[in-house]
Amino acid sequence: MWKPKTIAIVTGLALFGFIGLVTDNPQSTTSQTQSTPTGSSSEEPETKTTEPEPTTTSEASSSPAPSEPGLESANEELVAEENGSSEKVDRFTFFLASMEIEPEVTSGYDRDLFKHWIDADGDSCNAREEVLIIESLEPVTLGAGCKVLTGSWFSSYDAVVITDSSKLDMDHMVPLKEAWDSGANAWSADRRQAFANDLDLPEALIAVSASSNRSKSARDPAEWLPTNVSYRCQYAEDWMAVKVKWELSVDAKEFEALRGVSVECVN
Repeated sequence: MWKPKTIAIVTGLALFGFIGLVTDNPQSTTSQTQSTPTGSSSEEPETKTTEPEPTTTSEASSSPAPSEPGLESANEELVAEENGSSEKVDRFTFFLASMEIEPEVTSGYDRDLFKHWIDADGDSCNAREEVLIIESLEPVTLGAGCKVLTGSWFSSYDAVVITDSSKLDMDHMVPLKEAWDSGANAWSADRRQAFANDLDLPEALIAVSASSNRSKSARDPAEWLPTNVSYRCQYAEDWMAVKVKWELSVDAKEFEALRGVSVECVN
């Protein structure tokens, strides 16, 4: 099976050229064809009669090999010329290249297999309360047992501000069931606990409105995206960051959805 982790990441690497490689994988059946976005030039460069100037080393290193298909159109599609988005291209490209496409496990999940919320550092605040403290827009007040009583939180999924912590859910960016289906079924209990209480990766846990979290449920980006459209690029990036850190796979439809959002975001 093709493992995209071996692909070297370079600035401005064309996602469409990359996707062409990925989707040669027989597991992916979704069409990869993308049209050049409105505003891209389709004109051929003007023919010069003078002898061409020598190519500098930097120019040669940045030009794609002519034998690789799709790179020219992909560069037009993905590489912004003046808006400084090359780092964003690199991030999305890296994440897409780092995830393996695998069919999901469809049975055996039990939420109790992921122990949470724990107080890993022994400060009386469990992982849920820790995130509420970190993400509050203002200083919080605490009650007995480090329970967060007051604060103010912005729910990124639906762009609402919430001041009542009881109306917040602590969402696993990659839901526990999705993690199970994508590789956590083979983990030890300790590793599943670490995943469910991950405070080291800020993207892993997020405080959101209860209604938006329940709308999302255990669905992946092929099935659900935040209603707050302006957050979707960050959502896709954060989803992939969690999957890459924990070496979780993606299924073909999920990958296609993430690729599609990525293309929109870098443009």
